[in-house]
Amino acid sequence: MTLTSMSTNKGTYKFKPLVFHPVRPRGNLKDGTPLPMPRSGHRIVCHGLSFYSFGGYNPKISTNEYLDDTWQRTHPLFQELWQFNTVSSTWTRIEGTGRMPEELASHSAVQLGPNMLVFGGTAMPFGDSSSDSLYMCHLPTGKWQKVLTYGKKPDPMYGQAVCLSEDKLYVVGGTTGFQYSIDVHCLDLNQRVWEHLSPRVTSPNANPEERYRHEIVEFAGALYVFGGGRSDAACGLTHLPTFLLSERLWVNTQTRPDIHSGTYPQPRRCHVASRINNYVYIHGGYNGVEAFADLWRLNLISFEWQKLPCKSPVPLYFHSAAVTEDGCMYMFGGVKNLEDNKRTARVTKVWLNVGKLRDICWEALCHYTPNLPSLPPSTLLQMGIPQYIVESLQHQTPAYG
Repeated sequence: MTLTSMSTNKGTYKFKPLVFHPVRPRGNLKDGTPLPMPRSGHRIVCHGLSFYSFGGYNPKISTNEYLDDTWQRTHPLFQELWQFNTVSSTWTRIEGTGRMPEELASHSAVQLGPNMLVFGGTAMPFGDSSSDSLYMCHLPTGKWQKVLTYGKKPDPMYGQAVCLSEDKLYVVGGTTGFQYSIDVHCLDLNQRVWEHLSPRVTSPNANPEERYRHEIVEFAGALYVFGGGRSDAACGLTHLPTFLLSERLWVNTQTRPDIHSGTYPQPRRCHVASRINNYVYIHGGYNGVEAFADLWRLNLISFEWQKLPCKSPVPLYFHSAAVTEDGCMYMFGGVKNLEDNKRTARVTKVWLNVGKLRDICWEALCHYTPNLPSLPPSTLLQMGIPQYIVESLQHQTPAYG
């Protein structure tokens, strides 16, 4: 069997960065795994050649529509961990063991090596049962544990923003459902001790507006806050609340508009943000009236916004996104319809960088021969497919070779 004989002649493949590509996912037929249901308020992280989705919410699905034992117990929340293999475009549900979080909507999640850290979130009704606990999941095995921590941890909330910087986990803001916060907390992951980084300047105008469903990144010793808001308002992006870590001081960072259009991103909450080196990419979100499909990039050195020439197939908010180490952003789920709050299970990807040649080659091969990932490993190896790709198709988490 040769690749030429298997080609479906779909036209010439072209690698296209900054173009949104819908991904046609498959269930893991070998394991009998179906596809995940539409959801919002979940979180995804990337590890190796997969991304992992945990949690979510969908009040539109009844217990009669989704005959799953866990769903029957946790409806309308999803106490589920899913793996999406980006090489085979295959979903696999991972049956978790150990103590899993019960607060499954608007939690925060970050990837730390082979683990996913989950903090905060809410159960139902929203705000009645929020979390101040940290959980860790070993992604290759699905083993969960609650992490014992000490010190002054954040109040139980949901919609907070988190980021990792070296051995520190930073948490900013959130809501109880009634009150909002802009407090900054730091967890030393080695000592497992929380610290409330209360600002040294406490004048009435020193702190930015309290908020939830914002995003934060750490860069050069500062935490930058992107958007967010309250149930009836969204925060702007013309200036960014910035917490200087060494000084413990809030300042405002004025940004510059897109050089071509002279515009800024509109105020928004419930968007996604990812940092690659000195750039932050934000997509989607909602301002209370309009949902967005746009993609923007901020240079963290010049603080100039750039409106990128692409949009997702539909506007999205309450979705989740993560970026592979080679610079491909994957997005999953979210609310896509303002009128009836309809959720989606769509997977979309967009290359933010020029990918590595090996990834582009595999993408091209799958373009011409879509059934290639379903072939037996021995056949793929005989055809010259690299070992790391063949291993990843078997739902392992290989190291890059």
